[in-house]
Amino acid sequence: MTIAVAVRTGSAVVFAADSKVTTSGLVGLEEDGSPRLQDQTYDNAYKIVHDRSKQLMAMVAGYVNIGQASSVDYISTRNFLDYSLDKNQAIDELVNEMHAELKRYWSTTKVPPDKWPGPTLVLATASSDRKNPRVWRVKLDGEKPEIAEILTDPGIRLEGSYDEAFTLLFGYDYSVLQSIARDLNVEEKKIIDSVNGAKVLRPLDKLNLWSMPIQDAMDLAVFLAKVQVEMDRFLPGTPVCGGPIDVMVLQMAPIAEIHSFPGKIVHHPHISGQ
Repeated sequence: MTIAVAVRTGSAVVFAADSKVTTSGLVGLEEDGSPRLQDQTYDNAYKIVHDRSKQLMAMVAGYVNIGQASSVDYISTRNFLDYSLDKNQAIDELVNEMHAELKRYWSTTKVPPDKWPGPTLVLATASSDRKNPRVWRVKLDGEKPEIAEILTDPGIRLEGSYDEAFTLLFGYDYSVLQSIARDLNVEEKKIIDSVNGAKVLRPLDKLNLWSMPIQDAMDLAVFLAKVQVEMDRFLPGTPVCGGPIDVMVLQMAPIAEIHSFPGKIVHHPHISGQ
């Protein structure tokens, strides 16, 4: 799986993600004829990428593949630079092209469309006037992609496996609230509404993201990702997050541009860790 963190400030977007990735492939059929899917995890994946023109950056959570192709490779080999298109139209075209790739593969299998695995993407680019960042969340699994613009104001978005990071930011664990609702015989929605309407500030509410400098936003994003990675390490079960944290930044000032800060590099196996 993944811990993927997006932090939007007043003038920048920061992506941070771990390096453990999950793919899913068709490896045969069960005795009843249903498809047998096999998950495969790797520990040194890049899940943050920009296109060739360095106008769009993307972060991947969940299953990384679109069919047999890597969604990360797909975006990194394309040019998003097309100022003649409205940004929403450009995003729609990219997403539809990627989903067509997914559909082309899975439609040749016996896997029903609602079971087609695919990634969740967070995409960021500069607005048409090059003054403000824009961010979208895209779900590519299933028969039809889902696209929604997010972080229209400064804020934090978590994707993937993020329970502990979420608890740290929002001040509650959802499963704990569910248990409290059952014990008190209260509707779950009432408990959630009460927590969200509390007259105390959650840790997230105390963050001044509008004026946060880029370096501090990077530090915050990496911290949240590392919290999840370390908790996965110490909690029971197989860790779903791990490895170095990669970072990418879309800044607006003084000019709109993307900067990459990889937490790892490709190196000879005999000098691992160098």
